[in-house]
Amino acid sequence: MPAGTCKLCKSDADIKLSHFIPKFVGKWVKETSATGYIRSNNKINKRAQDIIKDYWLCESCEQLFSGWEREFANKIFYPFVSKGESEARYGSWLSKFCASLSWRTMTYVRSQNVVRSDRVSQTLDEAERALSSYLLGKSTNLGKYEQHLYPLEGISETSFAGAPPNLNRYLLRTMQMDLLETDKNSMVYTKLPGFMLLGLTGHEESSRMRSSRVALAEGRLSPRAYFWPTGFAGYLFDKVRSIEETYSGMDKMQKDKITQSILDNPERFMASKTFEAFQYDFDMFGSKAFSKPKGS
Repeated sequence: MPAGTCKLCKSDADIKLSHFIPKFVGKWVKETSATGYIRSNNKINKRAQDIIKDYWLCESCEQLFSGWEREFANKIFYPFVSKGESEARYGSWLSKFCASLSWRTMTYVRSQNVVRSDRVSQTLDEAERALSSYLLGKSTNLGKYEQHLYPLEGISETSFAGAPPNLNRYLLRTMQMDLLETDKNSMVYTKLPGFMLLGLTGHEESSRMRSSRVALAEGRLSPRAYFWPTGFAGYLFDKVRSIEETYSGMDKMQKDKITQSILDNPERFMASKTFEAFQYDFDMFGSKAFSKPKGS
């Protein structure tokens, strides 16, 4: 492990190789895929063995995050995505897990050296400090930096116009990290299979988003009416289309590898979560679900 400065606690220490999207999520996607492989959207022509990671945290902070990850994995993630459950009670660990996920997304995306306005940079600086303080136990609340968790499931219809024909595959299978910036707001977007997390930095519509807000102490996830911020559906559909376009540009050799993997093990394909997500899209969009080649 290289020596360096921990991104969270700022201590000088040996720095561990940390996953930004939790490792157990990538492992689940790989194990439940049609082919047994995963692919990164920015390296679509290469099978990936693991998801994005970098030297980020000291041992102490890594262990801190790992504890919250375990709670989320065992009490929410696996029951929802593998067993089809839709309700779960949670404790204070969920707000910590969500804040840690937003912090990881924010620090990773900002490390990619995208030029942002002074206003946005200041907003994100303040959000990063607030999240760090909460995660390290220096503050007991998140204030305006609310965490909003949306459980997702296969859908057969939507009230939003222009839904892309790979929508269910995106909702149920894709992992992504991004920072959303508008003239008025910045939000931290983290996409897990079956879940979507929005970290707010002081959003004027937060009062309308109470159903998705993660409680600091304890609460319950259950089916309910969720509110998305104005314009978010358009952003989400753009993300979905970009995945479709990425896979449509895959090399023929790689497409043939996927096809051959399915032919070699059709039982795996039929039992996979990839096929299940595709079935939702086919039921919703019919033949349009085949409009462009898709990966594993």
